Amino acid sequence: MNALIITGERSAENYASLLVDELNRKGNFNFFSICSNILENKTEKIADYRDISIIGAKEAIGIIKKALRTLSKTKKTIKEQKIELVILLDFPEFNLKIAKFSKKIGAKVVYYITPQIWAWRQYRIKQLIKYTDLVIPILPFERMFFNAKGLKNIKYFGHPLIDLLHNRIGTHKKEKIILLMPGSRKSEIEFNYKPIFEAAKLIKEKYEDFEFVWVYPKHLNSSLRDRIKGEFEFVRVENDSYEFMDKAYFGILKSGTTTLEAALFGLPMVVVYKLSKLSYNIGRMIIKNINYISLPNLIMDKKIVEELIEDRATPSNIFEAFDKIHTDKSERKRVIEQLKNIQTVLGEYPITPKIAEEIVKIL
Repeated sequence: MNALIITGERSAENYASLLVDELNRKGNFNFFSICSNILENKTEKIADYRDISIIGAKEAIGIIKKALRTLSKTKKTIKEQKIELVILLDFPEFNLKIAKFSKKIGAKVVYYITPQIWAWRQYRIKQLIKYTDLVIPILPFERMFFNAKGLKNIKYFGHPLIDLLHNRIGTHKKEKIILLMPGSRKSEIEFNYKPIFEAAKLIKEKYEDFEFVWVYPKHLNSSLRDRIKGEFEFVRVENDSYEFMDKAYFGILKSGTTTLEAALFGLPMVVVYKLSKLSYNIGRMIIKNINYISLPNLIMDKKIVEELIEDRATPSNIFEAFDKIHTDKSERKRVIEQLKNIQTVLGEYPITPKIAEEIVKIL
């Protein structure tokens, strides 16, 4: 069976890789993909999402032509290769268009890792109802949201991070390391590295015994890394985020999947998020009914870790968030204990084989 799997960022591609492996154990699939380098050896790659996946309204303007070309090429592939199964992971601006096209020509459409409809653009629920055969969310509150909105073809099994991390947690001794992760996309890093690294400098000035590790995304070229490293020579660059989430004492992390990964490692953290002013102001207008932006706080529906957004994401505020946890042992213990609770609500290992089995049932 010819199948297409589309991802739009690194975390989703990791989950897609697990799913491709499981589906190949259950049947004879020939996969095409939009991916980066994780899936390219397991599938026939038709485009790279790094060319069209960015954060923010202002930043999107520059890639419209590329996105339209990729959309056209993807539709052509679906028709010419007679794709029978389309698996879409997040990336809604692109993937919902592909869902509509695929459904019209008779392919089975699975939406795995659903758009954040609970936060904004709730009208998209109608598109999921109309253009999908199976919807698989990965956050526990999403299941309840979709059920309440009348989505019938929904199955929830848990978060695939459980599969990725089940044999990585607790394999290293804790060290006096502060983990710095300003983002996985170039645009994210550009917006977030200054306050994060300036905060690291403040911590270093007061606490000389800490080491500062920046996990630089493997898929980005070295020019950005080298330029920033030139400004902050005391920062050590590594590339295995899970190793240093396990080793680190504290994390200063950009909001996103990284914060949930760190939570599963029990890493106390402060969550930072900056965008262009235009993107931030648009976001404030359209995002509704959510009290938090970081996944640990969202999932538990309470403040576990400090969130510093836009104008509050200053070096001094980041330093204070660290200093509070470092100097107050009871606060540090509270955070670690509450982070441990998150794993219990994300499902029981293994998750991905159950998802693959459900997909096979609709074929």
